[in-house]
Amino acid sequence: MPDAASPEQTIEYFYSIRSSYTYLGAQRLYALARDHGRRVLHRPALLSIVVPAAGGVPFEDRSPVWWRSQEKDMERWGEYLDIPIIPDPVHHYGAMELPSGLVAAAQRLVEEGSDGDVNLLSFEILAALWRDDRDICDPAVTDPLCAKAGFDAAALRELALGDAAQAQVKANSEEMVAKGYIGAPTYVVDGEAYYGQDRLIFVERQLREHT
Repeated sequence: MPDAASPEQTIEYFYSIRSSYTYLGAQRLYALARDHGRRVLHRPALLSIVVPAAGGVPFEDRSPVWWRSQEKDMERWGEYLDIPIIPDPVHHYGAMELPSGLVAAAQRLVEEGSDGDVNLLSFEILAALWRDDRDICDPAVTDPLCAKAGFDAAALRELALGDAAQAQVKANSEEMVAKGYIGAPTYVVDGEAYYGQDRLIFVERQLREHT
């Protein structure tokens, strides 16, 4: 996905639209970008490609002990950040094509001059899952979120499920593998990659030093 802005003006944002920690870090990332005059470039990706390539165990194969630990951490982070989160939503798992494609298509439209807000769209999809436990594969859920973010919902949905958006999501995933990024969210500032919402403190330091 081409971008006219120089790397110094942007933060590349690689993530899964179903990632709980992406949800927990999203609003802080946007605030940092605003404070430091950066534009967030959304790179939705598939952890089913990224995690095994990095040597990780696929999520569906991880033990109940691991999941209990993760859910407890989500609760702690949610409480610490004052962000409501459901650690084990009913709709945790599901197809990726529509929600990932919506963000990829929205990013493309914004690059082409759309007034839609891809930051808002991405956050609202994440929140629909992790805050509200809604099915983000259902257009009845996602269409109002697209409209709220300033996009034509039907048109964006068509683009999202089209070949170009789906190819972009795959390309983002392959780029993560090629560059050695191991998971979501990964933030790239001035060529330096930071993995995990708990590394936003280092993202902030990087931005302060280069703004």
